Amino acid sequence: MRNTFGKLCLIIATLLLLFSAAFFTVSLILKDNDLIGKLYKDPEIREQAEAATGIDRPSELENATIVLLEYMRGERVNIKVGGTVDGTPRDDLFSIEKEVVHMAEVQTLWLGLEAFAKLALPVAVVLLAVGFLLIERGKKRAILSSGLFWGCGILGGILAFLGIWAILDFSSFWTVFHFLIFPKTLFRYLSAGGTVQAMNELNWVLPSNSIMVNMLTPIFPSLVLRCTISVVLEIAVLVIAAVFIRFAWRKQNKPSPVADVVVIERDENEPIPIKGPDLVLAHTLSNVPVSKREEVLRRVKNGEPVTEKQSTPVREHLLDPIYPKEGTTPQAPEQTASPAQESQARAESEETPQSSEKTASPAQESRKPAEEVDRGASEETV
Repeated sequence: MRNTFGKLCLIIATLLLLFSAAFFTVSLILKDNDLIGKLYKDPEIREQAEAATGIDRPSELENATIVLLEYMRGERVNIKVGGTVDGTPRDDLFSIEKEVVHMAEVQTLWLGLEAFAKLALPVAVVLLAVGFLLIERGKKRAILSSGLFWGCGILGGILAFLGIWAILDFSSFWTVFHFLIFPKTLFRYLSAGGTVQAMNELNWVLPSNSIMVNMLTPIFPSLVLRCTISVVLEIAVLVIAAVFIRFAWRKQNKPSPVADVVVIERDENEPIPIKGPDLVLAHTLSNVPVSKREEVLRRVKNGEPVTEKQSTPVREHLLDPIYPKEGTTPQAPEQTASPAQESQARAESEETPQSSEKTASPAQESRKPAEEVDRGASEETV
C-alpha cells in the first residue's frame, strides 16, 4: 500500500514538473521578440500576412504582435497600437470589441496558468520527497524510475493525441480546445440552443476581417512547432533520467553468481557457527585411517553418526569438543597416526631386526664386561 501511494505521488509530481517546465519554456519562446521579427521577415509569412491584413511593413506586424503578447502577460493595460492598413494610417489596429474582450479572457487564463505553474514547482518537489520516503527500502530506485516513466508517458500520450487530432481535423480541435479553456462560453453556447448563430456570438469566434486573427495565423504554426519540440525535449530528458535510474538500480541489485546465503534462525544458547571450512570435521578426518575416510564422509553427508557408538547428530558431535554442554567436560578426539606416520613406523620396524642381528649397539657391548665380573664374583663366594 505504501509503495502504491508513493508511486502515485511520484507520477503526480512528474506531471507537475513537466507542466511547469513546459509553461515556462513556452513563456520564454513568446518573450523572444527577435524570433517574432524573424518570422515576419520570412518571405512566405510576410506575403500571407500582408495579403490578409493589408499591412505591408514587417516592423508594424512585429510591433502589433509584441503588444498583444505583452498584454497577455499583464505587462500592458490595453492592446491599443497603431499601424498602416492598405496605405491608410490607423490609430488602433484592434478596434473590434470581440478582439478586446477575447484578449482580456486570454490574459486572465494566462495569468492563472502562470500562478499554477509557480505553485506546482514546489508542490512537485514535496511530492517527490514524500513519495520517495514512502517507498520501501530496496525498491526506491525501481519505483522512482517507474513513476517518472508513467508521468512522461501520460503527458506524452496526451500531446500525441492532441497533435494527431489537430492534424486530422483542426477545426473541431480548435473549437473543443476553446470550449475547454473557456468553459463559460460552452454553457452560453448550449443555453442558446447550440446553433450557428450562437457560435458566432462567442467572444473567441472573431470575424474574418479581424486583423488580430489574420496577423497571427501565418506565424502560429511556427510558434506551435517550436513550443512542441521544446516540451518533447523536456519529456525526453526525464525519460533518460528514468532509464539511468533503472539501469543503476539493476546494476546495484544484480544477483551475485555465488549462491545466496540462507539465514537460519537459531536459539540464543546455541553456539555461533564458525565461518569458513569445518575445521573440526577436517581434523577428525585427518585422524581417521585412510580405509575409513570414505565411510566417514558418507556418514557425514547423510547426517549419520561417525562411529557406531555415537548416538548424537554428526554436527553436534563434532562441535562438542569446542562447545561442551553444561555438566560435561570436553573430550579430545582419539589420536591416530596419519598415513605418513604409519609408513615411517613400518619402515623403521623392518630395519630394526636386521641391524640388531649384524652388530650390537655400544650400550650392549658396555654391559657385557660388567655381567662377566658379577658372574665371577658369585662363583668365588660359593
